[in-house]
Order: sequence, then C-alpha cells, then structure tokens
Amino acid sequence: MQERFKGLESFTRKELYNFYCEFEPTLKETTFRWRIFDLKRSKIIRSLATGIFTLGYLPEYYPEITDEYRELSTNLSKRFSGLNLCIWSTRILNEFMLHIPGNAITILEVEKEALEPVFHYLQDLKKYNVFLQPNERELDRYVNEKENAIIIKQLITKSPLQVLDEVPTVKIEKIIVDVYADKKIFEAYQGSELAHMVNNIYKKYSFDMTTLFYYARRRSKEKELKEFLLLKTDLPKTILND
Repeated sequence: MQERFKGLESFTRKELYNFYCEFEPTLKETTFRWRIFDLKRSKIIRSLATGIFTLGYLPEYYPEITDEYRELSTNLSKRFSGLNLCIWSTRILNEFMLHIPGNAITILEVEKEALEPVFHYLQDLKKYNVFLQPNERELDRYVNEKENAIIIKQLITKSPLQVLDEVPTVKIEKIIVDVYADKKIFEAYQGSELAHMVNNIYKKYSFDMTTLFYYARRRSKEKELKEFLLLKTDLPKTILND
C-alpha cells in the first residue's frame, strides 16, 4: 500500500478501497472501515479531510497551558458555574511565524450572555488589563500597547476546542479561522505572515480540513478563507477543492 501511494500529496477513500479490492475483490465495507482505523492507529496514514488521506504521521497540536491560564480558568469556573469558555494566547503562534510581534494578547472567549459579567468581574479584580470586544481605535491606542492584555470576545458555538490541564483552549483549526476572520485583532498576522503560518502548521501538525471549513462556515468565512488558502498557501489543492 505504501508503495502505491508513495509520493502522492493525498489519496481518496475510494482509491484506497479500490487498491485493496485488487487483492480482495469481496472486501466488505465493515472490514474496510476497520482497516482504515487500524492504518490510522498504526500511524501509517492520517486524515486531511473527510474521505481524503495522506501517508505518514504528524502529531496533534497541543498549545502551552500556563499557570496564569489555569488560575484564570479556575477563578471563572468557580465564579460562573457551567460557563463555556476558551483561553489562548497569540504567543503560541510564535513557533509558526517569520516576524514575531513584540506583545502577545490573551484571548478569552465566553458565551454571549456572560460577556459583560465576566468583563466586570475581571475588572474588579484589578489584576488584568482587560478589554471587552475592543473596536479598532481601542486596539490601536490601548490593547496593542499593553503587555499581557486580555481581550474578551464571544465564543462561537461548536468551536473546535480541547481541554488541556482542565483549561478549555483552542484546536489548531480554530486558530487558523479566527486569525483570518478577526483581521483587526490579529492585524500583525495577516497576508503573507498568515500564509507562512498555515504552511508551517501543515508541515508540523495534523489537522482536519473538514473541521476547519465547518467552523469557517459558522463564521461566514468559508468561501473567502478557501480562496485565500488556494491562492496564498502551499496546501494540497486536492484537499481544498472538495
């Protein structure tokens, strides 16, 4: 199998099935599904999108969780029982970038109804430089000049999240979509810098294009993000044209 698909950027589920049928014409669908699972588990293939695979293994992406984020998450969970949230920092993007910005920003996302209560709670603590959904002027005059500023913004439902060390944080697919979609917040990461970042992510970590475009659709950015990836990045066109 590896010889058949060696050198290809990607191959489809149907192509893999047809390959096995050359040796097992009566191959059952249930057996084939198990074989795909076993190939993934054995790190021989990995998914790029629904029904599209490539040879080889890349690790999942796990952003760094600092003590500060653990403390922030714990305090918010105690104060607002059942709160859905997500915490991450632009600092985690440094490993993918060509030009690294001077200051990092912490992104705290919470449900729409919790935006103002969470903002006022953190303000009252007088421990954080916190901004609630800042506009362009506030970003330029205040947020970008502060060290360790926290931006509170609305958490989009069904965002690609993961929980690490009991802290809800981002998956790599969410990072790509959010950086593209929130151009004012992530001004330093646009254009060729974003293309460079996406190329590096693709080389270093496993991520799923189906998850990425599903989330981009929820943010009404699927079409334009796909066009950007097609024209500006080195991602295989086969996984962008499905």
